[in-house]
Amino acid sequence: MKAVVKSAPIDGPAGTEVRDCPVPRPGPDEILIRVAAAAICGTDKHIYHWDPSIRDSVKPPRIYGHEFCGFIEEFGERAHREGFAAGDYVSAEMHVVCGECVQCRSGNGHICARTKIYGLHEDGAYAEFVKVPASNVIKLGPYVPLRVGALLDALGNAVHATQIADLAGKSVAITGFGPIGAMAAAIAEHSGASTVIVTDISDNALETARRWAASRNFANLHAFNVKTSDAAEVKKAINAITGGVGVDMVLEMSGSSAAINFGLDIVRMGGLLSLLGLPAGHSVTINDYTRNVIFKGVTLQGIIGRRMYSTWQRMLSLLRSGLDVEWVVQATFDSLQEFHEGMARFDRHEALKVVFFPEGEKAAQARLR
Repeated sequence: MKAVVKSAPIDGPAGTEVRDCPVPRPGPDEILIRVAAAAICGTDKHIYHWDPSIRDSVKPPRIYGHEFCGFIEEFGERAHREGFAAGDYVSAEMHVVCGECVQCRSGNGHICARTKIYGLHEDGAYAEFVKVPASNVIKLGPYVPLRVGALLDALGNAVHATQIADLAGKSVAITGFGPIGAMAAAIAEHSGASTVIVTDISDNALETARRWAASRNFANLHAFNVKTSDAAEVKKAINAITGGVGVDMVLEMSGSSAAINFGLDIVRMGGLLSLLGLPAGHSVTINDYTRNVIFKGVTLQGIIGRRMYSTWQRMLSLLRSGLDVEWVVQATFDSLQEFHEGMARFDRHEALKVVFFPEGEKAAQARLR
């Protein structure tokens, strides 16, 4: 089979090959899945460029990629599950947890300290076939287009970040309109948020947000460039939008210290910050901890991965009810051979999400049933 392999600890095309690899054989408790579509994630970009943040997690050679959907090809001898059959349309939770630690035993498996991530610690889904534990396979319905099935991992992050509170009637600020920020905006609008405020440092990102809002006839989007505009003026504008009380909830997607502090500035007393973005380093400085955290009585919620499996259930329910995120897929390729070009487009911010169809999109569509 063709697969995308992190072949050497080197940045760029020199360290990643699209090459022939053996088709994996499923173990007794594993399911082999024919990959229909796979998407680029920010983590894959770090692997591709061999960034320091990822080097301890990936040992080349490694097939990478962890956002995908596909069709069941083969079951291991103990992997049969009720309601699952060969040919079924599925995805999988690619965080594999131990099931034994305190976190796993208390409903918090998404923060299991022994987590293995397929596509980092084990071979992943940038391939024609991938094997995963049967317990992690999720059956999908016809309401999940292939292009959306390819990015459910990332959508799950957005669902986890947004669904820690009821968004109906709330004012929501999103700091960073990248792929997950864009999906979070769609979830907020779909969930009945009264106002969505987007901040970014890219005019292109903000224009994408405006086009999305116009396509939904959503009049209560407000977009601000916090690089070219004075922060105090933006805060003043947001105060006016929220009647002087601040926003109910901040979804922090950038990891920028400036964005985190800005979020603390604009959130209302007793408000909520949902923190998903990762900073460039390991430290963030809070400018006025006393005023903006303690005296405001805010709640800070760190977000990692997806809750197993309540986030998946909520995500599929949102998609079944009409949540539209297919628009974030802005580049597709009918072969893994074009992986380097797809990554280049992702690098250049020409597409929020890039999706590959290892056997072609038409062939994958023909397998849907």
